[in-house]
Amino acid sequence: MDFIGDKEIHTKSDIPILKASLDGGIDHTHVCGGRARCSTCRVIVTEGVEHSRPRNEKEARLAAVKGFSDDVRLACQTTVEDNIKLRRLVHDYEDIANAINEGRGSVNDAGHEIEATILFSDIRSFTSFSERSLPYDIVHILNRYFDTIGGMIDANKGYIDKYMGDGIMAIFGLDENSNENPSYQAVKAACDMAEALKEFNSYLENRFDHEFRIGIGVHTGKVIVGNLGYRKKKEFTAIGDTVNTASRIESLNKKTGSSILVSQQTFKMVKNDFKWKNKYKSKVKGKTEPVIVYEPDFI
Repeated sequence: MDFIGDKEIHTKSDIPILKASLDGGIDHTHVCGGRARCSTCRVIVTEGVEHSRPRNEKEARLAAVKGFSDDVRLACQTTVEDNIKLRRLVHDYEDIANAINEGRGSVNDAGHEIEATILFSDIRSFTSFSERSLPYDIVHILNRYFDTIGGMIDANKGYIDKYMGDGIMAIFGLDENSNENPSYQAVKAACDMAEALKEFNSYLENRFDHEFRIGIGVHTGKVIVGNLGYRKKKEFTAIGDTVNTASRIESLNKKTGSSILVSQQTFKMVKNDFKWKNKYKSKVKGKTEPVIVYEPDFI
C-alpha cells in the first residue's frame, strides 16, 4: 500500500488498512479505536480501488450515513487483495470535528461527484427598480418574483440551491435514481420561467410602472455536491467548473440581448426537444477557449 504523503507499507492481505498503517509508523487517526463508529480513519483510494474487498456490514452502514463514494473507505474495516494507492483524509482536530459531525443533518454532508445541470438566473433591471422603491415594496416584489420563478423550477424537479440578491441558482439531476433527463428539465424550467415572467410583469407594470427582464444560463457537467460552510450553518450546494460556467453563460445574455442561453453540452442532450433561434460563440471569464451557446425559441 502506497500512502500518498506518508510512506509505502508492505503488509498481509488479511490485515485492515488501519492496523497496517499504524504498524508501519503512520500516525493514522482513529478516534473510536477502529470500531467503525466515527469515520476518522477514512481514506480515499486513488488507484486500485478494485483491489479493495467489498464493504462489510459495519462499514456499509456508516458509509450510507456519511454518503461516502465507492473510493472512500474506512481503514479500520477495509482489507485489500493487491497493491493500492491511498491517502488519509483526516489529519488534525478540525478534520476530526468535521468527520464526526458529518451525516448528522443529512446524508449529503460528505461531498461526492454527480452529473447535473445548473441553472443561473438574474434580473436585469432590478437596480433601477430598487433605487426608486421603498424597502417594503422591494422585499414584497422580490418575494412575489421568487415565488413565481421558483414555482417553475420546482415544477420541473429542480432544487433551488441559493438566492443571491435578485439571482437564483438551481440544480437539476440530484436524484441519481431518476431516469428523467435533467438537461431537459432545466431548459424546460428556463422557458417556463421566461413565460411566467410575462404575467408577473403585468402585475409589476400596473402597480409600479416597471418591468423586469431576466437572463438565464444553463450548463451540464460534473459537479461536487455536499454540505459546505461553518459547522453551525452548513448549506447543501454544488461547486465546480460546471457551476462557474453556468454563471458565465447567464452573463452572456447581456452581450447577446437574449433571455436564455444554453451551453453546447446541454444543447446536445435536448436539441430535438425544443425549437432554437440563435447560436453564439463567445469568450467568457475563466475559460481559455470560447464557449458555444444556443438560444431556445420559447415563444
